[in-house]
Amino acid sequence: MNQQERPVACEDEINLYDYWKVIVKRKTLIIGLFLVSVLAATVISFLMPKIYRGEVVLKLPTKELAAKELISVIGKIDAERILPTTHHLISDVKFNALKDSNDKLQLIIEAKNTDALSQAATEFVAYLNDISIIKRFVEEERQRLLMQSEEINKVIKGSDELTRIYKKLLESGRLILSGFNPIELEKRASDLKIERLIIEQKIESLKDVEMISSLYIPQKPIKPRIKKNIALAGIISLFAGMFLAFLMEYVERMRIRKGEIKNVK
Repeated sequence: MNQQERPVACEDEINLYDYWKVIVKRKTLIIGLFLVSVLAATVISFLMPKIYRGEVVLKLPTKELAAKELISVIGKIDAERILPTTHHLISDVKFNALKDSNDKLQLIIEAKNTDALSQAATEFVAYLNDISIIKRFVEEERQRLLMQSEEINKVIKGSDELTRIYKKLLESGRLILSGFNPIELEKRASDLKIERLIIEQKIESLKDVEMISSLYIPQKPIKPRIKKNIALAGIISLFAGMFLAFLMEYVERMRIRKGEIKNVK
């Protein structure tokens, strides 16, 4: 078995040596293509416009409207329609629902300068607030809070009237306390007033879609990725150069073989 394996190993070494000879023979082609590709990638990368990215978290007006539902309603973003004044400076706009929240989403904008990012984010929020589904949910939430406030007002009025009646009866001696505590009744009325105040504050602060964080803009542009472009150009050109070298070697050998066959004939 060892004697049979040696010729195979020897043949593999000869083949690898032949490959190396082809690479050395065509090294000018390989190195030249590599240098040209790297130089071209460097020049093109430096000439490409710089792209900056901005990220901000948006809050929906109500938790009843899920971020995923809003994303499905909007569908594909048309920058020219959504961002009328900054679309020519915007390269990409996308937004994603946050995993840990139902009513928040992340807006990501890529633009040619940082000033356009802030303006584009403002325009996008204005666009969202003009959508019918947002307006409908905001109005429904306002009506729901108003109904809660009215119900609490009725209960408070009833509690106040009941308290006055009990006080009059106690003062006149016509009411004997038996498991009744007027302090508890007053405390309940006070809690209801606090609850009503909270609801009124919610109604006043009820807003459309809003940015709950400042726009985050990294100092360095995200594009072009000069080092990555140069590295990819170098690697691809090396493989392309070796492929061309072996192809040229194959064509040359086939030509020589055809010549030898003609001479034999």
